[in-house]
Amino acid sequence: MGVISTDSPDSAAARTARPVMARVPLARTVVFGAVALLLFLLVVLPFGWVLNNSFHDDLTGAWTLGNYARIFQSAELLEPLFNSLVLAVATAVIAVGIGVPLAWLVSRTDLPFRRSIRVLTLTAFVTPSFIGATGWILLAAPNSGWLNALWRSLAGAEAGPLLNIYSMTGAIFICGIYTVPYSFTMVSSALDEMAVELEDAAATLGSGTLRTMLSITIPLVTPAVIASFILSFIQGLTLFGVPAFLLTPTGIPVVTTKLAEFYQLFPPEIYMAAAYCMPLLLVTAMLFWMRRRILGRKQFVTISGKSRAGRRIALGAARWPAFGAALLLPLVSVFLPYAALLLVSLTRAWGQGLSWENLSLHWYWWALFGNSETHTAIVNSLLFSTLAATLCVMLGTVVAYIVERRLVFGASLFGAVTTVPIIIPGIVMSVGFFAAYTRAPLNLYGTPLLLVAAFAATFLPIAYAHGGSILKGIGPELERAARSLGAGEGRTFLSITIPLMGGGLLSGWFLVFIPIIRELSVAVFLITPKTNVMTTLIYNAKDGGNYEAVCAMSVLLLLITLALVAAAGPLTRLTTVRRTSRKSGRKTAPAEGVLPT
Repeated sequence: MGVISTDSPDSAAARTARPVMARVPLARTVVFGAVALLLFLLVVLPFGWVLNNSFHDDLTGAWTLGNYARIFQSAELLEPLFNSLVLAVATAVIAVGIGVPLAWLVSRTDLPFRRSIRVLTLTAFVTPSFIGATGWILLAAPNSGWLNALWRSLAGAEAGPLLNIYSMTGAIFICGIYTVPYSFTMVSSALDEMAVELEDAAATLGSGTLRTMLSITIPLVTPAVIASFILSFIQGLTLFGVPAFLLTPTGIPVVTTKLAEFYQLFPPEIYMAAAYCMPLLLVTAMLFWMRRRILGRKQFVTISGKSRAGRRIALGAARWPAFGAALLLPLVSVFLPYAALLLVSLTRAWGQGLSWENLSLHWYWWALFGNSETHTAIVNSLLFSTLAATLCVMLGTVVAYIVERRLVFGASLFGAVTTVPIIIPGIVMSVGFFAAYTRAPLNLYGTPLLLVAAFAATFLPIAYAHGGSILKGIGPELERAARSLGAGEGRTFLSITIPLMGGGLLSGWFLVFIPIIRELSVAVFLITPKTNVMTTLIYNAKDGGNYEAVCAMSVLLLLITLALVAAAGPLTRLTTVRRTSRKSGRKTAPAEGVLPT
């Protein structure tokens, strides 16, 4: 049987002359080139300076391996490494152990007040961990903490402190509760984006709730769980504020506080500090290798573009006990520390206790009207965080897509470069940017671009991991179908992949925005009076012992961030409506495999 062509000679010639295929390689070259250039400027160049510095002697500047020999020969330098590993493991276990069950309760059960629990859990994300530590210092300092004072009033004045926040246990507690939102957000997002047809089919065939969860739900969210564990581990390993506030007063060193000591020496041992962060690279590389081994041969994806809300699992008599358990995290991470911060911020002098005579709005007036630095810091915090988070999500999503779909030879190298900043403490990352961009020809010191780039580079791995966890649950079949119908890679990515990723991109933006706006260690060494941010002002006030000013500025920072998060609600609902309309079977629905015309 022959095939009859209906094309005219003119139309065939026009189609032949149309350089469609020529444009695709050019577009690929431009995109990959831009991604490679950004990764080089944000990651390779600063990290290259840190690596180069690690092989130099601080006194002579000569090449040497003496820094590494000193690390492994000195018990004084090995102790902080061990303490950091203990803190990181405990933080990750707490974050995953609490965050994953909480995400399941909120996303898949009839837990009472699910929306409120979700909002309160994400509120803990807004709270910088060192501000949370400040709140708990007011509550659980061994001598002056309010909870210990209450305990003594009940048990007797001679009783010892019930709680001691200045301890490794206290640091683990603070790091853990303020890292839980990482796991909660990533796993709940995976559960919300997951198509539930397989779960419904299993239930129809007689599978029980537990069996369905073990055989279908958990495998589909495994990439998100593993990614959240790694991010939580690194968060505990690289935090600076909490150890500086809680462990330094007791003489318990960790890697980040030891790095700060190197910079505070005279002359500073910057090269030694660069070498001191390198053992962390081995630990983190091992974690990512294990993740690859676990997930490398397994692919749990859904090939349907449809998705709808899953069945709510009835908890029965366990509903209210489960609600009480879910409320414990907001209680210790939001209600108690927020109350302590607010009460102290409303006192003229904290040491005089709570009384009507001591209540005052003096420190809020000082922060809003009496201190011009606060105005500048608020604007800078919002502007820098917005720009850096947007850059993070755009670049991280594109890199995740390139890696997951293997669009170019050596795509895994893009992913490897993107994840490098996650193992570098913020202090060291800031030193790398200082070394790379405070010299000719760029000389960016004192400019907003330097801080935006440093923030974006530091949190790029979070955006990349989040985008990758979403893409792992989206099969490439619909993308292949679109390309077979003539759509280019760019059009397929924008009309198929991005809509399927849906609200996960928005949650990813906030997943990056909130850590950036609360970041301290990256900003400490890069700020100038014109580029100061709120976290550095708060840290400096705490370092000076002015708790009233610390609490007032902390409350203002929290209120501003919470207001922005609340304003994002309409945008989230708009995204949901658009996705719902696409999935309803309309002709514009890319999820059904129909290309818009």
